[in-house]
Amino acid sequence: MKLFFIVGEDSGDALAAPVIRALREHPSSEHIECTGIGGSLMEAEGFESLLPMDQISVIGIWEILPKLAHIMKVKKAIIEEIELKQPDAVITVDFPDFNFHIAQNLRDRGVFKGKIIHYVAPSVWAWRPDRARKIAQFLDGVMCLFPMEPEYFTKHKLKAEHVGHPLIVSEAKQATGKIFRKDNRIPDTAKTLGLFFGSRESEFKNLSSIIKNAALLINDVEDDLQIIAVTLPRLEYDVQTILKDFGLPVYVISNPLMKWEAINACDVGIAVSGTVGLELAYAGIPHLICYKVNPITALILKLLIKVKHVHLANILLGREVVPELLQGDCLPEAIAQKTESLLQDEEMRQKQLEGFKELDTKLGLREEQTPSQKAVQFIIETINS
Repeated sequence: MKLFFIVGEDSGDALAAPVIRALREHPSSEHIECTGIGGSLMEAEGFESLLPMDQISVIGIWEILPKLAHIMKVKKAIIEEIELKQPDAVITVDFPDFNFHIAQNLRDRGVFKGKIIHYVAPSVWAWRPDRARKIAQFLDGVMCLFPMEPEYFTKHKLKAEHVGHPLIVSEAKQATGKIFRKDNRIPDTAKTLGLFFGSRESEFKNLSSIIKNAALLINDVEDDLQIIAVTLPRLEYDVQTILKDFGLPVYVISNPLMKWEAINACDVGIAVSGTVGLELAYAGIPHLICYKVNPITALILKLLIKVKHVHLANILLGREVVPELLQGDCLPEAIAQKTESLLQDEEMRQKQLEGFKELDTKLGLREEQTPSQKAVQFIIETINS
């Protein structure tokens, strides 16, 4: 079996890696070849990456313009490579604008004869609902993280299945944070503030100073405050640099093996909007999210988005459980004030924690197969159909 993966972000790398592992463990997959574009987690599972992810990873409508010519050149090279290799299936992971352009071109050209499967259904329930009908014309299957998603695609005769969210097989709920506190000699009485700067360089550039200044304001009113910043290895130096002049203890963690212990050692968190927000909610860490993009990008998104909330937990729960400080509200003073309330107001903290408990069923907890095993079953069935 030959599979060609296209992954453009660290979150996609984390999603695809356990799928590759589960593929190799599947009884019908004695000989499997996984190549394409991916990250270090996928490579650790035997994946052969032909191109670094950062060659295609750009966020924002305005931000992509300077790199458009390069990205179009890369897209053309990927399409030609797939047509040359003729894998049994192309597995595109999240990153929909880029991946759907590749998939549609493959179908239009007609040279590639295999199946095209997308992992992580696009949020048609949030914006651009007509995408469900359009992608049904060039995809053979879509694997969904949330239970309400398949019906949006099956009504257009596209094979779709809820495979569950990979968070349910993480150590998010097993870790307590006590080991991290003990190893770093953080007293039980000390307040810990988690800072989560996101996975993209553009996010770090736009938001790191805002988050840092919010943390400094919180430190002005909190005694014995300590900072825990969980980040990715490639951003570790940047995070350490921006936090180096803090006059308080700072722990920058990039080792994925320490991730959940570090997260669970946080009393409260400030996070860039994205996957990390859902991770914090699932782990049961009170937090808020913030985000700010180019005003032109923000205006276009405001016209397109059909949901009231940005945080996935808020969307799944149908109400704002986690504060969202976006665009004009994304200011150090506002972030500090909300975070301080989460630290001091026990009723506010408990309201968040009660909401987080409702997420378990929606993410597929306590089902027999893991999300990766379900994904493998879906891939094999789609190839053989």
